[in-house]
Amino acid sequence: MTKVPGETEHDAPAGPSPAREALKSVVALGVLGVLVGYLVRGGNLARDMPDPAQFVDVEAFRENCGPRDANGRPLIVNMIYSEDKRSWLEYAAERFARRCPNIQIKLAAMGDIESADAIIDAYLEPKSKQHKDELPTLWAPADEIIVQYLAARWKQRSRQVPDAGELFDGSEARSLARSPLVVLVWEDRYQVLEAILRSGRSEEGPWWQIPCALVPRDTELAKVALEDRVPGRWIDWYGPLTPPPAKKPAAAPKKRAEAKPAYEAPFPTLQEIERWGRVKFGHTSPTRAASGLETLYLMAYAYALPPKERAALEGSDAPAGGSAGGGVTGSEHLRGAFARSLAERKDSLRQALGRCEGGLDEAPRSARLLTESMFNVGPGRYDGVMTYEHLTLPALKRLGAHESSLRDARIIYPQPTIVNGHPAVFIRPDPDQKRAANRWIDFLLDKEMQEKAIQYGLRPSNPDVSIRESNVDENPFLDLRRYGVELDPDLREPPRLDGDAIHELIGIWQDATGRY
Repeated sequence: MTKVPGETEHDAPAGPSPAREALKSVVALGVLGVLVGYLVRGGNLARDMPDPAQFVDVEAFRENCGPRDANGRPLIVNMIYSEDKRSWLEYAAERFARRCPNIQIKLAAMGDIESADAIIDAYLEPKSKQHKDELPTLWAPADEIIVQYLAARWKQRSRQVPDAGELFDGSEARSLARSPLVVLVWEDRYQVLEAILRSGRSEEGPWWQIPCALVPRDTELAKVALEDRVPGRWIDWYGPLTPPPAKKPAAAPKKRAEAKPAYEAPFPTLQEIERWGRVKFGHTSPTRAASGLETLYLMAYAYALPPKERAALEGSDAPAGGSAGGGVTGSEHLRGAFARSLAERKDSLRQALGRCEGGLDEAPRSARLLTESMFNVGPGRYDGVMTYEHLTLPALKRLGAHESSLRDARIIYPQPTIVNGHPAVFIRPDPDQKRAANRWIDFLLDKEMQEKAIQYGLRPSNPDVSIRESNVDENPFLDLRRYGVELDPDLREPPRLDGDAIHELIGIWQDATGRY
């Protein structure tokens, strides 16, 4: 071949570059993908465009959230609530603020009895010192028992205040959620406790038997040393029932390797029961926390009206514990009998409470702290605690996640018990504040927030929301049934006395224990 002048001579090319060919293939596939997407969308790429801006329906917005105040500022609703529902209310308030910026919810978590006293202090201030935007508009304690306590305290403290008037109208209260008072107990203690209660050896109800094991109804307190004013020992409580229930046949080796439900643990031996020492079921202080006051109320009910006396009053066809279906055992003759018996037996109740709790350590001030302490400290401190059902579920969830390394526990639903209704009570709101507060309550009772309450362990107050059927990602009531959690427990309640009786009951406990 003739060489062209000025041309550089190169080796003949071996073929196309592999990198270049690969790049061409990638580009071709990309173009093909775009075309396929275009055809799948019907030849219309506009679906990938952002939605056009929407105009706000001002009238609909005002209907749902209401207008601002006369100065164009958001209406302020100051809400004091029981600390045990903090997680749910803070979650709801954040979402409500996005929906209704015309209403500003200011939340303050406090202990129930502390909050009742704080409300009284705020409204007994001279009006010249009161700041409307700082006064509580809405109060949501754990239960009606605290509302009655506030009513009695207000009546006592406002007597010397001219034109004090009424502080609130309890008939307008609305229940936000429900949570029964339960007993949370270690699994091995549960097995022995169940055997004792099932034996029927004692005529006392569970709310006296459990916290005051082996404490006699009639006692001369002066003859008992302070350090002995505590419940009896497990071995003495259970000993008369020996021999223990027959154990289940041993499982095959393969079965033993599998995860077992909490209730399949072997029955404790007498040697183990001996090592448990005295019976240690804790509750919060009745002068600080609603759960402690509720426990004291149920103890007084069990003492003043034992199950046999209740059954005689209710009739042979009525359950001794109370009315079924979650209602209150509230017939007037039973309520009256409770009030009369409590008045007649208050001196002996004072002696019995002193014999049961006079030598105990100071009670915790918070149900949450008490519940956490049981798991943090272990059975050396508490065999079990009286607490709210919804506070037990996070702890049981942690047990489920570490079954191989943590002790098992179990929930008991004693009958009767108090089902906390978490009432929302209006505290002297003006008409605009009341409308705003009602919108906030409506939001909390809507299906979405009630289902969120389920996730936090609270039972819904909205009858249209079902624990069993709620479509929530994590439903503790379904997930934790192996620990005794029940979807539809038979929750019976005692008759409710007025605030004066509740306040007197606190005084009886204070005199009995020397704690305030």
